[in-house]
Amino acid sequence: MRHGVDPPEVERAANGLRVRGHGLYLEPRGRPPLGFLAHARGAPPVLPERMVVTGPTSKLLEAALPRALRRTATLPAVYGQTFALGSLRLTLHPAGHVLGSAQVRCEAQGLDLVYAGDIGGAGARASLTAETLEQLTCTTLAIRAVYGHPRYVFPPRALLLERLQDFVERALRDGKTPVIVGAALGEAQEVVRHLGGRRTLRLHPTAFRACEVYTAQGCELKGFVRLDDEGDVVVVPPTVRLARLKLRAYRICVLSGRAVDGIAGADEALPLADHAGYDELLGYIRATGARRVLTIGGHAEDLAQAVRAPGIEALAIREQHQLALPGL
Repeated sequence: MRHGVDPPEVERAANGLRVRGHGLYLEPRGRPPLGFLAHARGAPPVLPERMVVTGPTSKLLEAALPRALRRTATLPAVYGQTFALGSLRLTLHPAGHVLGSAQVRCEAQGLDLVYAGDIGGAGARASLTAETLEQLTCTTLAIRAVYGHPRYVFPPRALLLERLQDFVERALRDGKTPVIVGAALGEAQEVVRHLGGRRTLRLHPTAFRACEVYTAQGCELKGFVRLDDEGDVVVVPPTVRLARLKLRAYRICVLSGRAVDGIAGADEALPLADHAGYDELLGYIRATGARRVLTIGGHAEDLAQAVRAPGIEALAIREQHQLALPGL
């Protein structure tokens, strides 16, 4: 590391990223003593011994990973309520990504760090089934850069949902089964909210269980049934092999921010993402007023380069290797 550059507030450790000088891991892998889980989507099968989460995230984990959850002590937190955890003071705030998703503010002597993790879109691109993203200010910001490249700028959500509905109606008119491929947690609930009043949606078990949690948490979803029931539209995650479903003639629409790049094998692909796009990431970062920005994963280098400016230090973190510091 260059002489005179303070070490980043987030460091690489045995189980992933950790707040430097403290025992809190940020979305760890493996089983460290203490971890913060920002949301339930893509949660690992092994959870920390003690885990800070929101109540909705805990419920979603209970539905998806009941065995893993029984082996961890959850420390449920409420948005906006600060609590002490060892030498840290933590406050969770909505991230706008999926139901229960959270940013965490970490405060201690000499430390004012916000780990935003995966944030969702804002304004016309905001999720309709997640809590509204809260804009925070801080001295140091750590944020994930899933869509941190300039090509990932997404259309308004309402326009994409209209195109999705048009795909469904065209497929049905042509005697085909519309198959919508999207994340079981996040995108599936957006589909149900938009189409469930018009059509009956047959959901993969993971998406069905998540929808049950959403409704129990007060999110209005209707018109969804289990995959083996009767219905008009099939909704499955990307991991499902459609050949095993033994469907008759069908058409596929894939929902993902990666649709910007094109998706092979899809009849249609729409960039309906529950992550913030490039322009939204930049807007959020600049509004924090952070003097140091740590970009993580995805297009971390591209996002860090766009953020760097006089008085703003931006570092890209490679989770599996070492910190990438400018000038090294």
